[in-house]
Amino acid sequence: MKLIMRFCILFLPVYFLFAGCSTALIKGPLSVSNDRWQMTLEALNLGPDQYTTAGGHWEPRRGRRFVWATLRIRNSLRTEQTFLLERIMLTAGGKQVRPFIIDMNIPATVRANPEPRLAPGETVSRRLIYIVPDGSVPDRITYEKAELLVHGVR
Repeated sequence: MKLIMRFCILFLPVYFLFAGCSTALIKGPLSVSNDRWQMTLEALNLGPDQYTTAGGHWEPRRGRRFVWATLRIRNSLRTEQTFLLERIMLTAGGKQVRPFIIDMNIPATVRANPEPRLAPGETVSRRLIYIVPDGSVPDRITYEKAELLVHGVR
């Protein structure tokens, strides 16, 4: 019981601090698919502008922001396939950017394998963190020529 109380005392203030430092850019989930996979953008947030793990602390340089994209990807094939998460591009301000950080999307910040191998029907959820110029607005997310339009969805 003491462990649970300590966790709540430490985790909840940090959670609410970070929750207040971001702006939602979409109202609800957006999906795109082809015959091999389905990708759902569950959340797209501007900020928070820091990422801390046991392995280090990252912040964008002055004049830049983090955009956090929470994605769920499902393998639609009857065979295993590898997903190259570093190829999920964000377009903002007319420029495409690769993910700066790929996170496991669990309560603790843990960097993820950028090339997960999914079994048939398996789904994985990841947070991709991009760096964009301050003031630019994300337009779309692209993977293997499929696009999720996010500009103006708010």
